[in-house]
Amino acid sequence: MPLQLRAELTGHTETVWQVSWSPTSHTLASCSTDKTIRLWKPSRPDDPTGSIWTCVGVIPDAHKRTIRSVAFSPDGKQIASASFDGITAIWEFGEDGEFECIATLEGHENEVKSVSWAANGTLLATSSRDKTVWVWEITGDSEFEILEVLGEHTQDVKHVQWHPTDELLASCSYDDTIKLWMENGQDDWACAGTMEGHTSTVWSVDFDQTGNYLASVSDDKSIKIWRRPPDWTRDVVGRGRKIGWPCVHTIPAAHNRSIYSVSWSKFNDLIATAGGDNTINVFRVSKPDGDDQQVHMAIECAQQKAHGEMDINCVRWFNGSVNSTAYHNLIATGGDDGVIRIWEYTLA
Repeated sequence: MPLQLRAELTGHTETVWQVSWSPTSHTLASCSTDKTIRLWKPSRPDDPTGSIWTCVGVIPDAHKRTIRSVAFSPDGKQIASASFDGITAIWEFGEDGEFECIATLEGHENEVKSVSWAANGTLLATSSRDKTVWVWEITGDSEFEILEVLGEHTQDVKHVQWHPTDELLASCSYDDTIKLWMENGQDDWACAGTMEGHTSTVWSVDFDQTGNYLASVSDDKSIKIWRRPPDWTRDVVGRGRKIGWPCVHTIPAAHNRSIYSVSWSKFNDLIATAGGDNTINVFRVSKPDGDDQQVHMAIECAQQKAHGEMDINCVRWFNGSVNSTAYHNLIATGGDDGVIRIWEYTLA
């Protein structure tokens, strides 16, 4: 099989909602309904597929309710966690070997569903059931200020994701839309475009390594690929225009049930998806080349019952800067069974 199970990480006592790879090390973070954050590492960093993965740190009772999202900062020194208690917490590894909460970001009126760091490390985004997206600026050590509250979604905002290089933010929602947000040149953040086409909740989005393409997955069981127009720039937003990226490819029935998560590999044009049918799908994307200006997608493999009979809530390709190609084909998943699984894709 193209997907080989390399490790099962157990320790959480309830549903695992999200996993996040450190951008600077071999560490994987996970969060759960059990209100904890766990950190995992391979016993032999140079051989992740042949190693025993162990829990190397736990933040117990990190929140008062379910922790829905977790994300490393770009320098790998901090972790942000978002919870149903309405709080986003910032954690830093202290000199005593313990994690310290250095900031709590409050203001959302309801459950915080997602948190994401911008590539420059100075911006953080959160989204909530209160239908808003918040953009925060890191102004100093342990200091976070609200830059903007963005309220154009009409329903629960499920996920936020920053562009891999630019200060461009994507969000997706229970209102079936994807929105793009950008600073408009006048120190204000605004909606730069809305993408419509999904017929039900959009659960997750992810950019490719160039940032010129965006993948989205939905409750409607489809995957869509959106492409940035050549003339789509900050000036467009500055003039008050809202231009969504066009959809250039759709797979209408990519899974048998809702698709909850999508991850686009930053090392090759492979997309992984997972959801309510307990299946991990891997697709290869072919972008325009020469006379062929179409985007094509072909399924490479389907790993059924990847978490037994349980839903898979998150799928993540390794996206760090570790100088080892052994990591480039790793996928981490987390599910309702409370288990994290490490998979190796063997046909890349």
